[in-house]
Amino acid sequence: MVELGEHCHTYIIPRLQKVIDGEDKGGITDSVNWQGGGGFRYYRLAPSLIVNDRWGNPVINPEYNAAQLAEALAKLEGFSYAPSETQWWQHGHSSERDFIYVTTQNLSAEQLQALSDEVGSDQSLLVCCAAFHGITAAQAATRWPNLTLKKIPKMVLARCEWGHDDYSLNVANLPLAAPSAPSGSSASSAPVADAALAAGKKGARRDRLTVDLFGDSTGEDRP
Repeated sequence: MVELGEHCHTYIIPRLQKVIDGEDKGGITDSVNWQGGGGFRYYRLAPSLIVNDRWGNPVINPEYNAAQLAEALAKLEGFSYAPSETQWWQHGHSSERDFIYVTTQNLSAEQLQALSDEVGSDQSLLVCCAAFHGITAAQAATRWPNLTLKKIPKMVLARCEWGHDDYSLNVANLPLAAPSAPSGSSASSAPVADAALAAGKKGARRDRLTVDLFGDSTGEDRP
């Protein structure tokens, strides 16, 4: 189900809780002889990651702060979001030597050179930035083999789908929370998960499969 506003909290969740507790007598409960049980989860959709500015150009949504943007793009690109306490350019990792750095800056060739020097030849870094100047992407790939450059608006829009009659939202469940204390009813209800869903779809970077939006490395779809 999809709801706008607070209808999820004022109507949908109370109704589903009654169904689980076996106390809902409306709908098809009687016709299917539902006796209660089961559970549900719900998710909050995050705001759009890319919006148009007043000239119609796609830009990063100003509602996202630096940490939210880094987390969203890490998940979108298949990295585990884990900001380093010692390395300012490590916002996440896919392995012990492969990292991601997210910035809204327009990076110069000099800045990229300094970043490449700091990353070193034995590590690789995906740089997600608003833009870069003074060098082309092809030149950058040759000059800094340890860096992969991507412009944020373009990389996000490349994952979007257009012109479909139906859009399937593949949401992978979070790990189950600890069971709540018994409420006295005979039917137990599953905990409700409340999570912010970052924008994006599963994709691939290099030869690595992107994990789902919540960091599940299996990439499997779940009900």
